[in-house]
Formats: sequence, C-alpha cells, structure tokens
Amino acid sequence: MKPNVLNKKQQIIFFSNLFVKKNLHFYFINIKGIKAFQQLYLRKRSIKNNINIKVVKNTLLKKSFKRTNNPKLIEIIPLIKENTTLLWSTDNKETASLLLKFTKKYELNIKPIFKLAISESNFFMGDQGFKYLINMKSKQELLTNLIANLGFSIRKTIFSLNRIFLLLCNLKNKIIYKYENKKTS
Repeated sequence: MKPNVLNKKQQIIFFSNLFVKKNLHFYFINIKGIKAFQQLYLRKRSIKNNINIKVVKNTLLKKSFKRTNNPKLIEIIPLIKENTTLLWSTDNKETASLLLKFTKKYELNIKPIFKLAISESNFFMGDQGFKYLINMKSKQELLTNLIANLGFSIRKTIFSLNRIFLLLCNLKNKIIYKYENKKTS
C-alpha cells in the first residue's frame, strides 16, 4: 500500500517497517524553496528510475524511527528538521546519481538539499557524505569486479599450469629420447 493513502498511525507502521529492510537505501532531502517544475522533474525521474519519493512529516519519521528500536535511527532523530522528502530504492547509486543530475541541471547546491542518507546500515551526511555516496560502488558492481578478477586469476593460473605441463612433457620427451639413444648405442 502507498503511504499517501494511509492514516498517520498506518504511515508510522509503514515507514518503521521500511526502515528495517536491509536491501533499501534511504535519502533524506530538503526540497523547500525548489520550484514546482523542478520538483516535478525530480518526481518524474524518481518514478522512471524505480525510486520511491514521498514528502514526510518529521513527527511521523521520528515516531517511525522510535518504533524500529534501532539505536542508530533513534540517534539521528535530532537531525530530522525542516522540510523532509524521503527517497528510497534498492539501488543506492541510482538515487545518488539522480540527485547529482538534478542539482546540476538546475544549478543548485547539494548542501541545502541533501540532509543525510542511510545505505547498508551506514549514515552519510553533508557534502563529504554525498561525495562518498556518488563514488561508492554498489554491491553488484563490487561482485562483478570480484568475479572478473577471479576469472582473470583463474585463467592466468590455468595458463601457467598449461605451460608447466608443456615444459614437463618436453622434459619427459627429452629424457625418453636420451634413454632410448643410450639403449640403442
């Protein structure tokens, strides 16, 4: 069910259940002062990229954090101030890229927009946190690199073993040749 058709209590339950999911990445942004057409662009791009976006009342977010009983989430309650828009998705890189494209397109500074992000149980705040998120490799990218490197290492090992086998075969043939030549002489 979508959070905008739920009453306040249901929204608190919805978001608290959402915050305990391990495979989701959350971005808390402030879109106060951003023009309607810019917000529309952000919403359309979010939908296109399978990123959920919702303006959330801070009191509902705080109650949702408390309901999770997660000490890390409860710790960030004081940071939830002013206007809060929540973006969440399973792809951390896509959300960070969307925010970067959005700020570049409209020549906005990320500092007043980006509040914080929760990705893989880590918290990222401020300009440095956002820069880290932009450059951070996703689990899928890391696994792809690992598999590619393993494949390269395996091919290299097989190639080396093949060379050793050929050298041993060559050595064996030389020994047999010498042995047979001694026998015949």
